[in-house]
Amino acid sequence: MMKMTPLFTFLILSATKELVRGGCMSCDSPPSPCKSCVQPPVHVREGEMAVLQCPLRTTMAGHREGNLTLAWSNHSGPGELQEPAVWRSEDTLVILRVSPNQQGSYSCSLLDASGQPLRTAWFNITVFSGQCYTDMDVYVSTCYLRQSCEKLTCTSDSIPQNFTKHNYTWYKNCDTELPSDFGNGYLMSASENDSGYYTCTSYYTYNSNLHDGQVFTLSRSMERTVKEGSSQVMPKIIKPQNGEVINVEMGSTVVVVCMAVLSSESDLLYWMENRSFVEENQETLPVFSNTSEENGHHQASLVIRQVSEEQLRNRYTCQVESPSRNSNVSIIFQQKSPPQFHFLVLGILGVFAVTVVVVTVVYVKLKVDIILFLRDDLGWHHHNVSDGKRYDAYVLCYKSDTESGVSEEDRRQVEEVLEEEYGYSLCLYDRDVLPGEAVAEAVLGCIEQSRRLILVPSSLGLNPGQDSQYSLLTGLHAALVERQTWLVLIQTESAPDSQVDLELDSLPEALRLLAQSGHTVTWRGSHSKPLSSPFWKELRYRMPARTRRRPPKDERTIL
Repeated sequence: MMKMTPLFTFLILSATKELVRGGCMSCDSPPSPCKSCVQPPVHVREGEMAVLQCPLRTTMAGHREGNLTLAWSNHSGPGELQEPAVWRSEDTLVILRVSPNQQGSYSCSLLDASGQPLRTAWFNITVFSGQCYTDMDVYVSTCYLRQSCEKLTCTSDSIPQNFTKHNYTWYKNCDTELPSDFGNGYLMSASENDSGYYTCTSYYTYNSNLHDGQVFTLSRSMERTVKEGSSQVMPKIIKPQNGEVINVEMGSTVVVVCMAVLSSESDLLYWMENRSFVEENQETLPVFSNTSEENGHHQASLVIRQVSEEQLRNRYTCQVESPSRNSNVSIIFQQKSPPQFHFLVLGILGVFAVTVVVVTVVYVKLKVDIILFLRDDLGWHHHNVSDGKRYDAYVLCYKSDTESGVSEEDRRQVEEVLEEEYGYSLCLYDRDVLPGEAVAEAVLGCIEQSRRLILVPSSLGLNPGQDSQYSLLTGLHAALVERQTWLVLIQTESAPDSQVDLELDSLPEALRLLAQSGHTVTWRGSHSKPLSSPFWKELRYRMPARTRRRPPKDERTIL
């Protein structure tokens, strides 16, 4: 057997070291005689994602010209690197759910135009199951008792943008799910109970027709150790941010807190105004500062008693002075923009205009119902008893030349409902005029004593007092010319406005125009008999307000 000399042994060890290191200082370095490099091992929990990022540079001129490409290969056994098992881009390979048979070697190669590999990066995937972490792939975090402990890192920079992260869950020692307020594990004051293994499981979705709605997981474990002692804390300003702009109102009092972590008692924390020190605890000055300590953090509060133009021009700097390192942040004040009153005014005007339109539309559509509601249900009505009139209405019939008049039966029923159901006082010729009285004088007397003149067309022969053209002329003249009585004209559904005009053609022109300007209510026969019909609502609306003798039923009809 050949005896190995020390020089030979050294050469063997050096070659082995180079082989383990991949034969190159970095996968990002230019090509070397050794054309491969080995990446750190990848440990993945069974069923979770394995993310491999190729470290080979592909931004050289040949790649830009399309002559160089990256190719992934599976050396662990059978199985193509295709969907739905994997997702890959040019420089990233993601195995969506790792199984034990996918454990092994993978590589990415930089190929030239002929398909020959120029360089290759090697990966080795190890799949574990059971507990949520493996000791071979745990990040170490050391904290000290009663001191702050930095947050734990959950996210991974290697996740492609095609994957969407939804949420994550922290576990301690694999069996305890931590509450949501655990955050990222930042501790103000660490204790021995905070030691342990912390695992963060993140949940991702990948938008693809083959994986629509499926959730994939990726875990990251850290070992946190809390022990006695102290760490070398570098002084650091936590807030405010450097260059921060603070909006203020002129004449107001402003307090800005500078919070910092100091490394020793000899460190100083103070404020400066331009190049001058801000005096501490001098509350009589327009600008002063106060210092305090809270939860292990040191604070220096800048107090401006009354903001003026001078403070807006000055630059204020919070300074940490320490033997290990100095740190500072600067802020500036900016006057708040005045409120945009014109937007407020336009908004108010817009709301007002919309309100007016809505109220107007509602009132026009429901005017009759609203007024009747106020009269009948709320009692908001006023009856002028001092007008000297005895009756609410005088019912005057005139002979119609067409067959569209109101029948005698319907006319009497209208009179009965107005008196018995709604409590109106009517002047009826055949009842309230004394026998032998002159027709003209009787009609004039009834009209003068009535607040309304109800004009009813009839196709039948009427009694002498009603079948009088002179009575009609007198009534219209009294009601419309002298304005002593308001006119209410009843027409039938079969008599459109053109026929009503024809019926009144025999009147003098002046009285005909006045009659047409009166209020019209349409009688539709049996459809108008229910007391809830539009006919009675419209007729009651045209009549003066009166208190009912007895409330009618909602659906009571004329029998």
